[in-house]
Amino acid sequence: MNKPADIENLSTKINAFKKKQDKSEHAFQTSSHTGASKGFQFFIEFISAVFVSVAIGLFLDDLCHTAPVFLVVFTIFGSLAGVLNVYRFAKAQEKENF
Repeated sequence: MNKPADIENLSTKINAFKKKQDKSEHAFQTSSHTGASKGFQFFIEFISAVFVSVAIGLFLDDLCHTAPVFLVVFTIFGSLAGVLNVYRFAKAQEKENF
């Protein structure tokens, strides 16, 4: 049983549309995962700098018996370092995307 040419043509167009739609959905899913991972990396860049500086501040305060002096100073430095890390990472991503 042969299909008429119009039905075969329509079937070909439908299959091509389905393939195109599958590719666009895959591209959307990939880009959303990439955005989430970049956001997570921003978070990690900042938190790691603050965490390390707070640990150093606590250690120095315990070593020198100066209650919150080093903790406060190193927390400020760590926060600034975290912001700088995020800024550098964002600039690198901007150059990569454009």
